[in-house]
Amino acid sequence: MRRIAFLAFLALFITPCIAESDSITTGPYNVTFDLGIPKEDYKVVVAAPKTSESLSGDISTTFNIELINRTGITRRSLITLTSYETEQVKPTQDELMQTGKYVLSQDGSFYDIQAAGRKIDGYDGAVISGTMRTSSFINDIDTYSAIYHPSSTTVVGIFSLYPWDEGTLSLLKTIHVEKINATT
Repeated sequence: MRRIAFLAFLALFITPCIAESDSITTGPYNVTFDLGIPKEDYKVVVAAPKTSESLSGDISTTFNIELINRTGITRRSLITLTSYETEQVKPTQDELMQTGKYVLSQDGSFYDIQAAGRKIDGYDGAVISGTMRTSSFINDIDTYSAIYHPSSTTVVGIFSLYPWDEGTLSLLKTIHVEKINATT
């Protein structure tokens, strides 16, 4: 009997320490993730969807989920889901890496730019890191961005200012985007 009581006590003690995933629904998507930090340390802000039309006539809707640290303004992440009405050509993993490196290098305020292919949510994607120059009063900031295509009509982009081992890596390892059945 003591053993059962001890195990019950241990379960009650350990349960609050287990990380709990966030689950956010925005538009036709359910997004789950775990930053690997306590939930009370950040807030989730879901923006209204924005529909736009490209020069070629492709119509897309963008859904943004922002993860804002409650204690430090430089720690935040943005998850962007872009839904296209028509199928798009999915770029290769190498093309994703090269494009990401090119975009950061053209900005001029980034240095030490690196890119790597990585499975994200089970799909081939790319992760790009770079250090952003800031004013002389603030330390330079390590930034991380990632992109992958769960389908030919959906693109997921992630931008993170959380340190690699304190939010960003956990986000990349745990993110899951699922399109919700419209008939549900």
